[in-house]
Amino acid sequence: MGDTRIMDLPDGRELAWLELGDAGDPAVFVLHGSPGSRLQVSFDEGAVTAAGVSLIAVDRPGYGHSSYQRDRRLTDVASDIACLADHLHLRRFSVVGISGGGPHAAACACVLPDRVRAVGIVSGMGPLADPGSEDEMMLLNRVTVRLARRSGWFVLPLFALNAQMFRRWPEQSIRATSGHAPQPDIEIMQRPEVHAAYLDSYRRASSTSALAAAQDFSLFTRDWGFRIEDIRVPVHLWHGEADRNVPIGHGRLLAARIPGARLHSFPGEGHLLALGRLEEILRTVSAGAPEADVGGESV
Repeated sequence: MGDTRIMDLPDGRELAWLELGDAGDPAVFVLHGSPGSRLQVSFDEGAVTAAGVSLIAVDRPGYGHSSYQRDRRLTDVASDIACLADHLHLRRFSVVGISGGGPHAAACACVLPDRVRAVGIVSGMGPLADPGSEDEMMLLNRVTVRLARRSGWFVLPLFALNAQMFRRWPEQSIRATSGHAPQPDIEIMQRPEVHAAYLDSYRRASSTSALAAAQDFSLFTRDWGFRIEDIRVPVHLWHGEADRNVPIGHGRLLAARIPGARLHSFPGEGHLLALGRLEEILRTVSAGAPEADVGGESV
């Protein structure tokens, strides 16, 4: 794993990231879920090398070593990514968003069309403002979404308790939550390298990670500040049909509303799809064109 680096943003916040792969290869920014960190998406160096990309795993605001951002808008992530790209002397790049990183990747596509080569949304959250968009989720996620529609402050205690448990008792917490996951996700979490990466991420979780997660869900359940119908860059979506965290209906909705988007659905696979298909995802988005040949059932 590469070394974590930190830069100062124009507003005084700090932004953290780490890089894997050859800096001369096509750049792909990867945005983690909610909650999460760069550590959960940057441990598979073999997949990065095989894909022939330079992977840049970013801590979104409030997670890992990145500063929390008050009054954040969903579109603000595009400014952070543009600043980091300028710092790294990157004119063009691709963006991948995983789970809660999906809406942020979509924001980059809409706000930075001249710089974003392609976007990948993996197990990505769709708009949650409409009642019923949470109906197929597991119970905890349904409750979280319904509370977040009222106020982000209502879900903060849930995320604070979750962060404390995972920080203090990560092994036990992983075992407890695995009981609610589909079998494909359990099998992925049992892989030694995945298990170790998640333990590391939980133990090093930022003191503001609960605030950041509550803020994320508050943003997801409101107007996103842009229309996904206005996205004009190539978009690929990957989604497991057994996903209980973010049901496949979210992927289908995004694919229907984003012009030219291509959905790749995988029967029997769950929410951790990205960890088993990282090379495929990185290779596809770095190529840019949505016609790239990937697995699964395309819609």
